[in-house]
Amino acid sequence: MRKNKIILLILYVLLIILINCSNNNPGNIEEQQYIPQPGMSVRDDRVVWTKKDDIPSPFLHDDGSVVNSPVEWEARRELIKKILEEYVYGPRPTLPIEHIETGKEYPDYFVSANAITYHAKIFYDNSRCFNIRVTRPSGNGRYPVIIRYENNEDFRFPIEKECIDNNRYVIVALNHLSVAPEEEQILENQMHESKVLMSWAYAASLTVDYLEMLDFADCSKIAVAGMSRTGKSAICAAVYDERIAIVVANSSGAAGASGFRNFGEKSTQAINIVRHQPTWVSEKLLEYIDNPDELPVDMHFARALIAPRVILTTEAYDGGGAKWAGPVSTFRIWEASDYAFELYGKTVNNLIHLRRGVHDQLKEDYERMMEVINHVFYGDSFESTSYRKNIYDYEFYRYGQY
Repeated sequence: MRKNKIILLILYVLLIILINCSNNNPGNIEEQQYIPQPGMSVRDDRVVWTKKDDIPSPFLHDDGSVVNSPVEWEARRELIKKILEEYVYGPRPTLPIEHIETGKEYPDYFVSANAITYHAKIFYDNSRCFNIRVTRPSGNGRYPVIIRYENNEDFRFPIEKECIDNNRYVIVALNHLSVAPEEEQILENQMHESKVLMSWAYAASLTVDYLEMLDFADCSKIAVAGMSRTGKSAICAAVYDERIAIVVANSSGAAGASGFRNFGEKSTQAINIVRHQPTWVSEKLLEYIDNPDELPVDMHFARALIAPRVILTTEAYDGGGAKWAGPVSTFRIWEASDYAFELYGKTVNNLIHLRRGVHDQLKEDYERMMEVINHVFYGDSFESTSYRKNIYDYEFYRYGQY
C-alpha cells in the first residue's frame, strides 16, 4: 500500500513539473509555429527576416554556411517545400485518383486533319472531379505532352495545329475552374483542402497520374504551361512534382515568377495579392502586408526548386496590366534563383524573356514557349542568349517610361 502511495506521489510531482515547463516556455511554442532558417527570428509574436539589405536565401544551412553542391541542395528540397507551403501556397493535398470517365474519341478537324480529341473527368475522393480535354495525333506511338490550363473548353491553343500536324505532342487542356473557383467561396465538392493556386497545381499532378495510364503519352517529357494566375499554379506544380520536365509561366506575377517585394517598382501587386485574392495564397502573408521586406521567403525559393529542370518565364513590359505583374521583381527573382541551376551546371535551363506589350499571352509568347519545348524534347536548334538577358539589357526598357 505504501509503495503505491510513493508511486502516485512521484507521478504527481512529474505532472506538476511538466505543466510548469509548458507554461514557462512560450518561446518554444512560438518556435514551433514557423520553420527556422538563418536570418529568421521571432519578434512580437511574428517571424521576421533580419537581413533587410537583401532578400532571404534558400541556399543557407542552419549554421549559416552556403550550399555548395547538388547533393546539399537536394537535401534541402523538402525543407524549402514546407517553407513555401507555410508562407505561400498552403498545405498540399493528398488525394489519389478514384476513377476516370472518358468521352468518345472523335476526329477533331477544327484543329487538324490529324487530330483525335476526347474529354475526360478525373475523379478523386469519390464524387469530386475536374475536367480535361485531350488532343493527340492520330498515329501510333508515344508523344511528349503539353498540359495547359484553360477553363473555356471550346478554346483551342494557337500552338495545337502545328503540334498535331507535325505528330509531335499530346495537348491537354486542364479546366482549372472545375477544380476550384477564382473568386467565389470554395465549396465542399471542389478541391478545398488547400488554397486555390495549390489546388490547381495538384490537379496538374493528378493529370500526370492519369497520363501515365495512357499508351500514347510519353510521360518522361511533360511540360506544364499557364498564363497569369494559372502561370502561378504551373510553377507551383513543377515545384512539387518532378515529373514535370518543363514549366512555362507567362506574365504570372506575384506568387508566380514575380516576388512579394516590389523592389521599388511602382504599380505592382506584390504582397497585396493576399488582400486581393485571399483564397489563392497562405494567410501567413498577411502578417507581412505592411513590411514585405521582413518576409523570410520569396518566389526565388520556388524557382530554385525547379532546377535542374527547365523553366521559362515570359514577361510583358508596358500597358494593359503588364506592370501590375511586376517585371522588375520577376527579373530579381530570376537572378536570385540562378545559383540553384549553377550548382548543376544548368543555368541554360533558367530562362526568362521580356517583350513590349500588354498583360496577355501573345503570338510571340507562344513562339518562345515552343522554341524552348521543341529544343528540350526534340533537340531543335536553340539560342539561349536572348533568354538569359538582364532586364537592363533590353534597350526598350532602359529608354522606357520607368
